[in-house]
Amino acid sequence: MKEGYTTTMIYELKEGSPVACIVAEYSVDPKPALVAYIMQSLYNDYNTWDYPVMVKGMRESDTVKNHWYYDDFANRRVLAAYPV
Repeated sequence: MKEGYTTTMIYELKEGSPVACIVAEYSVDPKPALVAYIMQSLYNDYNTWDYPVMVKGMRESDTVKNHWYYDDFANRRVLAAYPV
């Protein structure tokens, strides 16, 4: 991997499922990748110039730096963004 280049995988864990599934891959750091996924998949907003820095409800892991989570209560799932 080139220095300064990050690949981020977005995972989805649905309530009642024992397995987390990969739902997207982005070539940016985890925080903006999760923002982009939330804006695109939940809000159908593809105007990336207007994305916020953070979406309300996002949180960084307390134990692992640069691992981000979002509780999507409406769809009964947790979204996670991890660097590869």
